[in-house]
Amino acid sequence: MSYMIIDLNDTNIRVGKGEQILLNSPGYAVIKDEKITFGMQAEKIKYIYPRNTHDDYWYRLGQVTIQSTSNQIRHNADLAYMQLAEIYEQTGKPAKWIIAVPASFNQEQLALLLGLLKAADFTEVQLIDSALLASINNLMGGEHIHLDIQLHQSVLTTLESGDKHNVTATNVLPDAGLLGIYEECAKLISNEFITQFRFDPHHHAESEQLLFENIPSCLNKLNTSPMSKVDIEYKGRTYSANISREAILEVLSPIYDGIYKNIDDTKSLLLSHRFSMLPGFQDNLSNVNFLDEFALFTSAKAYSTLLLNNDSNYLSELPTDEVKKNSNHSDTTNSSTIGITHVLLDGIAYKLNKQQDCYITTDNTIEASLKSNTCFSIRFIGGQFLLSAENNTHISLNNVIVKDSQSLKLGDNIKAAGLETNTILIKVS
Repeated sequence: MSYMIIDLNDTNIRVGKGEQILLNSPGYAVIKDEKITFGMQAEKIKYIYPRNTHDDYWYRLGQVTIQSTSNQIRHNADLAYMQLAEIYEQTGKPAKWIIAVPASFNQEQLALLLGLLKAADFTEVQLIDSALLASINNLMGGEHIHLDIQLHQSVLTTLESGDKHNVTATNVLPDAGLLGIYEECAKLISNEFITQFRFDPHHHAESEQLLFENIPSCLNKLNTSPMSKVDIEYKGRTYSANISREAILEVLSPIYDGIYKNIDDTKSLLLSHRFSMLPGFQDNLSNVNFLDEFALFTSAKAYSTLLLNNDSNYLSELPTDEVKKNSNHSDTTNSSTIGITHVLLDGIAYKLNKQQDCYITTDNTIEASLKSNTCFSIRFIGGQFLLSAENNTHISLNNVIVKDSQSLKLGDNIKAAGLETNTILIKVS
């Protein structure tokens, strides 16, 4: 059964086939010379043409008249339709679609979205709550909270797991979006440039664009380092500023605190991969599991038969027994460490030696010792194989981010940043 998956989050609308991401298209539109540019191309020029930029059309999806420099644009629905139509063309016009939609969309917006998809020639479409789809393999009974971030807001979705997995509540946090975080970081970094060089990136559109392009990598660096250097090359000169993790946490703490106070720490928290780029965010959280960046796509692939043979246009609940029955992957929960003999990497099975530690690198090779490009290691300790991240690499085990050493069992699926393929624990007789 051929189908495509859309993760409809405006920080980056991702389109995938199975677990392969085919297209990234952030929710930006820039109007220049009567031409409207979307996605990553728009993101590269949005601060150069700020008056011609739209970045809230998914956040405020509707048919209320808006101001625009283009006669083609009457309301936000026009922009959403155009981006959907572009995605449809760029992905080869597939027939079947599973589209994961945030719980922040109200009933009117969901109905409008279905109309836009139909107008853009999407034929067979199944909408499903994105928090439910991303979390479904981690719902073990009781209540859970899923937290995700968009450009202008964060969304807390309460999920209950019993006879059915379902969405029971939604809490939208409008002052906790990714753009607000970037703005606070930009102020801090600009002040450092002014102090060190008397150079303010905000004074010129081109340098402001370069400033904001540097922020994601700066934040990612500060996840594992106390300091990050930001370089801006402008008019033949390079400006560099050292930004500390401590300073970033100070400016972001009001936004973080605004999110923390809405989290019920008595419930299991499932954190979107989008929060993994924010330094220090998880430091003040307990009972938390990170979902890896492919969790939503893995679930869509596993339960595609159930999802695509459903009579409802929009799913916010799934029967637990139907989820188990319709899973497209084998159940390995009863497998144990004892049966593991090999690790399957890029289609090749490598024998594991209980007396020799195993180090997997970004080159899809296995080494006997730690290297600079090692992603993770597998060691046999205390009668079991243990998985550990190496060199501050983000790795996940069965779609949950690994922070400490984790025991392994047959069928476990390991993913690592920098590796294009998954690693699976198998038994060879």
